[in-house]
Amino acid sequence: MIIKILILISYVIENIFDFVLVKLNDSYVKKPLPENVKDVYDEAKYNKWINYRNDSKKFSAVQTLVSAAITLALFIFNVHARVFNLFTFNKFVNYILLILVFTFVSTLISIPFSYYSNFVIEEKYGFNKTTIKTFILDIIKEFVIGMVLMLILFLGVMFLFEKFGNWGILFTIIAVIAFNIFVSLFSMVFLRIFNKFTPLEEGELRDSLKELCTKYNVKIKEIYVMDASKRTTRANAFCTGFGKKTISLDDNLVNHYSNDKIVAVFAHEFGHAKHKHILKSMWFAFLRIIILIVALGVILNFPVICQSFGFEDVNYFFAFTILTTISWPLSRLLDLVSNKISRTFEYQADAFAANEGYGEPLIGALKQLSQDALTNLNPHPAVVALEYSHPTLSQRIDAIRK
Repeated sequence: MIIKILILISYVIENIFDFVLVKLNDSYVKKPLPENVKDVYDEAKYNKWINYRNDSKKFSAVQTLVSAAITLALFIFNVHARVFNLFTFNKFVNYILLILVFTFVSTLISIPFSYYSNFVIEEKYGFNKTTIKTFILDIIKEFVIGMVLMLILFLGVMFLFEKFGNWGILFTIIAVIAFNIFVSLFSMVFLRIFNKFTPLEEGELRDSLKELCTKYNVKIKEIYVMDASKRTTRANAFCTGFGKKTISLDDNLVNHYSNDKIVAVFAHEFGHAKHKHILKSMWFAFLRIIILIVALGVILNFPVICQSFGFEDVNYFFAFTILTTISWPLSRLLDLVSNKISRTFEYQADAFAANEGYGEPLIGALKQLSQDALTNLNPHPAVVALEYSHPTLSQRIDAIRK
């Protein structure tokens, strides 16, 4: 019983910790904006950001409270064990049904929140372009793909632990790392399920990007335009691939940003490629996997943890659930390190673009992206350290101009 109480307390503390971070950000709202970003919002746009932030914060608070209440109820009343005991098939089928039930219920609960976020808040502030049809199709696709990937990963991990005991920790680490690499290699395949990618038409922009690729010796498969505008007015872009790169520009970027800004954004992306940031960041991602798999192995070696929540013995699915619940201090610590590494890489990529002569166009692009997305221009430093993979806009502008 004491284990159950400690885990419940840990979950409550996690939610309190998140609440404190929100309040820290609140304390910075009334502070003057840094001098170098004061021109991003005029008075009307700044007031719009304040209102958007307040509406989003209230919605997030309600969503968090509902999620916390449901999670606590599931734990207190041993719902996971009660559902698992309803199934009388073989072990693997029972686990598949357990995962299916909880994933399906979780999806159903999330639908009203997703709907409100998209069709009320995002719609109110001019971001939402999603139709009901696209919204429903996205939910179905995410559920099916998520279930398939989750079952492959979960059943593979379960098999390795069942077959090799504690040696399964080593084999699971290898398997999960391989699984992550596989998903990364085929990321474009998954993206195509949700979006349409059309080759960028011939013209000045395509010529500029190809010239950039030649200059930096970056080999490309294709330059695509992604139909992001069917869901949002926000703009983004990415460059992916371990060998030949695939470049993708949101149609919002192509249609509403000048060519020099787009080229500057990709000078930044090529900075990442030049410094081999993807490969350099992989070691920490793998370290994170190793730590979490070892922690999972520890939980599986103590059946009393699962038994405290109504199970007769170790339950692999519930062990995963408990791991995500009690590992938040470790995850926050790892986030602190990984985000620091990521922000350092962003500075290096910005410096690369600036040294190649794209500094001011990059600043212009970053300001426009922030304005279009109603970004928080003055977050609390503690929140930046814990949750931001990129430096703030003000920090990036200072670094670029130096």
